[in-house]
Amino acid sequence: MKKEDLAIYADYPAVPVTMQFKVLQFNPLNLVSHLRQQGHTSYLLTGAPKPKLDGYTFIGYQPKMKIHYRNGQLTVIKNGKTTTKKTAIKPYLEELLNRFRTPKLPDSPPFQGGLVGYAYDYGQYANPTLSSSVSDPYQLDDVDLLLADQVIAYNQRTKIVTLSQIVPTNELNNRFEQVQVQLGKLKRTILQLQQSFVPVTLQLKSALQLQFNLPTFTNLVEQTKQHIVAGDIFQLILSNPQHADMAGSLFAAAPTLFHQSPSPYQFYFQDGDFEALGASPETLISRQGTQLVTYPLAGTRRRGKTEAEDRRLAAELQHSEKELSEHNMLIDLGRNDLGRVSRFGSVKVTSCRQLLRFSQVMHLGSTIESEVRSDQSSIDILDALMPAGTLSGAPKVRAMQLINELEQNKRGLYGGCLGYLDFDGDLDLCIGIRLAYRKGTNLVVHSGAGIVADSIAKYEYQEFNNKARSVVTALQQVAKQEVHYAVNN
Repeated sequence: MKKEDLAIYADYPAVPVTMQFKVLQFNPLNLVSHLRQQGHTSYLLTGAPKPKLDGYTFIGYQPKMKIHYRNGQLTVIKNGKTTTKKTAIKPYLEELLNRFRTPKLPDSPPFQGGLVGYAYDYGQYANPTLSSSVSDPYQLDDVDLLLADQVIAYNQRTKIVTLSQIVPTNELNNRFEQVQVQLGKLKRTILQLQQSFVPVTLQLKSALQLQFNLPTFTNLVEQTKQHIVAGDIFQLILSNPQHADMAGSLFAAAPTLFHQSPSPYQFYFQDGDFEALGASPETLISRQGTQLVTYPLAGTRRRGKTEAEDRRLAAELQHSEKELSEHNMLIDLGRNDLGRVSRFGSVKVTSCRQLLRFSQVMHLGSTIESEVRSDQSSIDILDALMPAGTLSGAPKVRAMQLINELEQNKRGLYGGCLGYLDFDGDLDLCIGIRLAYRKGTNLVVHSGAGIVADSIAKYEYQEFNNKARSVVTALQQVAKQEVHYAVNN
């Protein structure tokens, strides 16, 4: 878009300056690897196309700011300077999104600039009754965000790359040509980048080990069921992280995981000594214009070893009273959550209990849609939806209180969300599942199981392994090879 075309958006604080071109063979992993070699903090958000939408790949580099929030303290890193202060997180994020508010340009990708990152323990700030007094051995952030004012977006259907740079409107006249030159250099880098052997390694220094053994977990299940009988909750998601020591980078496992686990959300996120890698099947919340969509998944079976066994397990899942009642309960919770920020009467279940098959497990999935109220911001939506009931329980706040009491450990990214909040008001956040994250040399693979009144502990315990298998397999395969990993298609 030309500079004069952007003049009509003078009332916005900022605008995206863009450049578009076609690339028939686009390798996002190779591009991220190149950015990493240049020393850039980077992220990759990609995955299979979602219903009614083109599939997109988003890559960010050189974030304008890094935003960390932990135990009520905000840390901002900008231009090499670090500032810290005690402050509320919501007003800060609201002001930041307003400061860089941009228009939605015609024929533009869904994300051109905004906040990218993750959160789970952010929930305690939206719900002050939640306690933060749990063990935090890895010193994990409650919120970890990058302010991305430069984005590489790739439309998987049209093969069009869009390079975006967010520029304050009052600087547009002076900076437009300079930004075009910078985008031109990035375009040449992308077009010239060759499929090369990229030295990325991953080593497991110890075996992955579940935090809770079966006897301990069985006791936790019994305590949960006592709360259900007492009427405190109807359901609760107990998680059981696996821990190991590692060296190298989780990025080494990205080609294997992404190939073996096709899903709507595949991501790699890195900030300092924190990395996250995952292939999540589940949307927490997506906003495009005024439309909100959430896709709750609840009810699980492993994939069969044969086609006949796969069909048998699918039929078992689709007719299980326990799984159906659990799924229905979480549909209601999703409807209630959306209702808090939606126009009255607009919340609708548009698909219900569809069988969805993934690489290692199958789920029941539903779609809930609504029209957002005009007075609701991106952070209001986040407050209403996070964390998903499918990863906490019902009623949600009481379930989260009990999770803290029972697990006694900070969850980090698991069960929270990861994705983007666009400066134009749109957002797309997946639920933090089917993932691994690293803090320093500490590796965590996190999974959970939904506990209801008739849950049997040994079966729920096996669900941890079923849900984590794709991630664990990818990590072990790469680590076992003990070779530099070539990042290729």
